[in-house]
Amino acid sequence: MIKGCIFDLDGTLANTLIDLANTTNLVLKSHHLPIHDVSQYNFFVGNGVKKLMMRALGENHVDLLDECLDEFYQLYDQHLLDNTKAYPGIDDLINKLYDDGILLSVVTNKPHHNAVALTEYLFPGKFVSIYGNQDLYPVKPSPQSLELALKDMHLKNEECIFIGDSNVDVNTAKNGHMPCIGVAWGSRGRKELEAAGADYVVDEANEIALIINEYRH
Repeated sequence: MIKGCIFDLDGTLANTLIDLANTTNLVLKSHHLPIHDVSQYNFFVGNGVKKLMMRALGENHVDLLDECLDEFYQLYDQHLLDNTKAYPGIDDLINKLYDDGILLSVVTNKPHHNAVALTEYLFPGKFVSIYGNQDLYPVKPSPQSLELALKDMHLKNEECIFIGDSNVDVNTAKNGHMPCIGVAWGSRGRKELEAAGADYVVDEANEIALIINEYRH
């Protein structure tokens, strides 16, 4: 029986791509490097900010990585909510799950303080715990942050379902021994999720509630 849901954040609950892309491009501009179209950032995100910056810089400029990361962190704090919004139907989904007594948590590779700020801004008081990228545990697809969220919710692996938008999320769920719902509206799309072996792939937020309801009966 499913009693809890653990969500990825970027590309799953919230469309953060424009703000991530704009911030990264500001850093690149400051070093007189070529910038990238927002659409290219679909393939840069998903593995944390360090990987995002490495991909944006390219192999020829990795010597600038540490400096660019510092600049990114400072700038992103200022631009976290410029364009970021919950995806269509997500507000209703979170409210429904919460009202139905489903426990909710976030596990993301987004910097931890940004993840907390963004989640609490968009969905105040709805999530039991929020785990972002910090030095206390490795990034997804390691299941360590997922296990911490389960402990906070006092749930077993089989009582929870993981929801995300990339192969990183599918692999996180597999490593955590729980079913996975892939959301096709995120950065990677249906094809990647199916290839990674997601148990379900949905096109609309309300489909998630229907799947969870099946597990509850």
